[in-house]
Amino acid sequence: MLGVMKRLLLPIVIVCTALPSVAMKNRRETFPESCEVVWKAAIAVAKTQDYRIVSVAAEEQIISLSVGGAWWGERIISLSLASDGGGCTATVQSRYAGVQHSDAPELLGRIHVQLVGGEVDQNSKAFRKFKNCLADYGSNEAKCEEKLRRTLAESSQTQAKSQ
Repeated sequence: MLGVMKRLLLPIVIVCTALPSVAMKNRRETFPESCEVVWKAAIAVAKTQDYRIVSVAAEEQIISLSVGGAWWGERIISLSLASDGGGCTATVQSRYAGVQHSDAPELLGRIHVQLVGGEVDQNSKAFRKFKNCLADYGSNEAKCEEKLRRTLAESSQTQAKSQ
């Protein structure tokens, strides 16, 4: 009897733990930049090899992207922007958050990289350290951006003293 229960329960447990949730999950993040600036960064990210654009509503600042492929399955994620006083709140809707990938944080992290890349030389040592920081800290953009800004401030102070 116990052996039969184990055989019946095992497939149920595997299916429940292996499949991503069917419900849409939202992730929100507020950027200090205006929505116009964040929108341009989001469009630039959407045009990379990581995503395929499904639909764009520029006036409403909503974009739907296809992500994934043969191994992890193709998924649709949506990004919407809303003005938040001086900043911009980005909301990502995604059905997938798993061990290997988590669509919403990855998209928001790439937007952070794009925003920072517009401010500094993307070939600079500071920017490379920023990208490595994101990879090392699992997309903790705030910590990495703070480190980058500190590095840039120290660099500009050093340059000012040498002149």
